[in-house]
Amino acid sequence: MTTEMLYHVKLTMVDFKHDPTGALQKVDICGTYTDLEQAKTAAKNALIQSGYEESWFPVYDTRDTSKEWTHGDGVFVYAKAPEGETFTVSLETTPDTLGLKGNADGKVEEKLFYVLQTSIHYDADRSGARRDTSIGGTYTSFDKAKDVAVTCLLDEDVTKDSFLEFDEYSGQEDWAYGEDVMVHAVGGEGFAFKSVFITYARLKDRSTS
Repeated sequence: MTTEMLYHVKLTMVDFKHDPTGALQKVDICGTYTDLEQAKTAAKNALIQSGYEESWFPVYDTRDTSKEWTHGDGVFVYAKAPEGETFTVSLETTPDTLGLKGNADGKVEEKLFYVLQTSIHYDADRSGARRDTSIGGTYTSFDKAKDVAVTCLLDEDVTKDSFLEFDEYSGQEDWAYGEDVMVHAVGGEGFAFKSVFITYARLKDRSTS
């Protein structure tokens, strides 16, 4: 079934075990769906489907409309591991510009590539723990996703010179931000956010498995 919107199951892990500030974070897309209710069901089961067991977590909260929910809008699972790592499973909605189709469970089975944009707000927290990651685009072509990743921070009014720093990955061996990071940019006073921030434009893929 083809719909106008896509619903992405996003898993965020904050590794307090290795970095008590919370600045060490990992974001994965567990699946993309064309049906909202089926996406909600998938989000509630995402940690288990990823190989975790509920019994491993001292805290494992699943969103239930009969109870007050304190873990934020769009979040369906919050779990805390024995050594302090936290896991949140949320849904993010984006327009379906590709006419993707879901299977009987509403899941898109095609291999997808995601452009993820992470903004780190150092003005609010110098440790780098204050950050947010959003999906800037979903593509079936790696080359298309890569092209978007290197330009997604730019438009008619914003150029590379608008940033304090603007670095692009082109295969260099001394790239310090990881091979899935296509752009690392630092903004400053006078820019749209009016604060010092660092933005990463990353590529993530999800196979059909």
